Amino acid sequence: MWQSITKQISECMDTPFTIEKRQLLLHNEDSNYYRITDQTRDISFVIRITPKSLSTKFDIVTRNQALMADWLTSPKIILYGSTSDQCFVVFQPFEVKDAQPTSDEWYDLGKRFAGMHKNCQQGMYGWEEDTYIFQQIQPNRWQKNWASFFSEQRIGWQLQLHEEKGKHLINISDMTSVIHRLLHHHHPEPCMLHGQLLPDNILTTDDGLFLPDNACYCGDRELDLAWLAAFSPDQTDFMRGYQEVWPLPHGHDVRQVIYTLYPLLVQLHNDPVVETRVQHQIALILAI
Repeated sequence: MWQSITKQISECMDTPFTIEKRQLLLHNEDSNYYRITDQTRDISFVIRITPKSLSTKFDIVTRNQALMADWLTSPKIILYGSTSDQCFVVFQPFEVKDAQPTSDEWYDLGKRFAGMHKNCQQGMYGWEEDTYIFQQIQPNRWQKNWASFFSEQRIGWQLQLHEEKGKHLINISDMTSVIHRLLHHHHPEPCMLHGQLLPDNILTTDDGLFLPDNACYCGDRELDLAWLAAFSPDQTDFMRGYQEVWPLPHGHDVRQVIYTLYPLLVQLHNDPVVETRVQHQIALILAI
């Protein structure tokens, strides 16, 4: 694999390139990010490698990353290639820090997300194609009603996936009806969502925080924020930056209780321990 990648990079650069050092920067469920270095020529790149069996998701994530580049840190891609069993993208060199994001970096990311959310010209909820959340299909059929979209294509869909795996969490029809009722009078402006704002999906770079994976669609901006609320112990600096650019509307705290169920249901596929939190979140929603 590495020999083929080296050959394709050399052809793209029109100059020899040899991988003499390889450093793993980030590992997630389906991809690895490496820094590859030719120490003799003092040249390095960052490369994302994904199994070819996941090439559809790989293509979607790569395309959507480019769509968000006006607002979020997104290193420029210089080569898109494949080997016999892997697909990969090579990015222009960027410096990755071996450190946790600082308060200022979280603050900047909050401002960037708010800017992206404010600049969407779509009038409906959904996306031009289904996307992937981790390795699961995320349906994005266009709908005009947000309560219907979220209750059916987010919560109902996830509950059905768990049912098919033999995990009964709650009656699907009952839960989707409750959520539809709670969101019935909420008509948010459709915003372009990143879809995977997770602390584990962040690389700290000199140009800002880079979120390699995504699951884009147009929806309520508060759902992007629910991902961070679900899995980050402190969102203070991020929210300070976000609120400066685009303050959240009345009722956000209550809706966050509803929206947090979605990232928890997604995470439950990979971590059975999350089921306790899922059941607690369901109870909170039913108590609203």
